[in-house]
Amino acid sequence: MENQLPPAVTKIVKESGDVKIHTFVAPESFISNATHVIETKNQCIVIDGQFVVPYALQFREYVDAIGKPISRVYLSHGHPDHFFGIGAAFADCEIYALQETIDFIKVAGESIRDELAKGYGDFVTKTIAVPQNVITAGEETIDGLKLEHVLHKDTETEFHLSIKLPELDTYIVQDLVYSGAHIYLTKDIPHWVEILESIRDSEFSLFLPGHGEPADKKELQSNIEYLNFANSLLNAGTTAEALKAALLEKYPHLTGAGIFDIYLPRLFA
Repeated sequence: MENQLPPAVTKIVKESGDVKIHTFVAPESFISNATHVIETKNQCIVIDGQFVVPYALQFREYVDAIGKPISRVYLSHGHPDHFFGIGAAFADCEIYALQETIDFIKVAGESIRDELAKGYGDFVTKTIAVPQNVITAGEETIDGLKLEHVLHKDTETEFHLSIKLPELDTYIVQDLVYSGAHIYLTKDIPHWVEILESIRDSEFSLFLPGHGEPADKKELQSNIEYLNFANSLLNAGTTAEALKAALLEKYPHLTGAGIFDIYLPRLFA
């Protein structure tokens, strides 16, 4: 079955001295899940773990082929399309996440796995890997590279870890940004827009999203406009069906329309 799946997109998106940043993007049929590798002189640092088992395993094979040990895996937030793949392919690694994310997976990880396995079958991991290490906001240096960990609250998810790499002009934003795709909407759109505006106005120019290919400031602005338009519809009392129709009509070029079926029941619950 795995051999019949469309290929992922893999590329090196930034290279400076001994450091390379790789990105691995699943096809649109699997919501263009984007995961990343920071390759330093002596090790690899992994960001998130894909959704379904085949692409999680492909991602692990890609990382292993770099030929350097995996020193740690960062989990950006507690959505299954980011933590399922860690259980499927990176459970043997040191996994880092925010305390709130760890607590959530301990409580809900298995029930989410059981529920999604009803629809996705063997594509869903049989193992949930609970992160063992707590990461907090602040700076650290790993193998000579400075990382700045940022906690964002109440955006696409309640608690979200992003990582700045100032020496590489790169901001790993994960699900704060959807690149070229429809966005998973939440009730926290106004605050989310404020966060995106601050990131757009920052000194960074390369942004690695959680869905889609690497983005620039133009893509951040497109996300802001999308969210503002969606929020105006919600404030006007639109129905779920009307919201979906309006967004599809206004943004026919965007991929990932399947995400409406994922978030609309929650948004309108």
